[in-house]
Amino acid sequence: MSAVSRPAELSDLLELSHLLVDATAEMATQRGGEALIASYRRSVAPAETLELALNDPNAMVWCGVWEGAVVGYSIATSSKEGDSDIVTITDLYTTPEARDVGIGEVLLETAIAWAIGIGAVAIDAQALPGARESKNLYERLGLTARLITVRRDLR
Repeated sequence: MSAVSRPAELSDLLELSHLLVDATAEMATQRGGEALIASYRRSVAPAETLELALNDPNAMVWCGVWEGAVVGYSIATSSKEGDSDIVTITDLYTTPEARDVGIGEVLLETAIAWAIGIGAVAIDAQALPGARESKNLYERLGLTARLITVRRDLR
């Protein structure tokens, strides 16, 4: 059986909420993760965050499915940059057990197809320092680094 993606629905909210919690917990342990999480300015409740994205006309949420189970998700949003639409992938997560079956690749390919379909001129995503798997996935599908953000914590 192969990895597939499909648009998320409200009935997926509970499963996706668990994945969002897992993704956030994993990100928090990575270098730069806490700062990236804070930059999202999301609702505290994962279900609310996902429901807002599901109801946003400028966003798409997808489920990554393997053997009938939702084992990943992604969220992409479209925004204007001048006169052009730019799509930003804010979330792309798969469970650790499903990382070698192509879920991330299928989710990313789906986001790219959506961006092309709405006439976006570019698609952006972020990978934390040391997140080699994410960086390699993005590069395999043609996304390349265009900016490196550095930070010094002053607390």
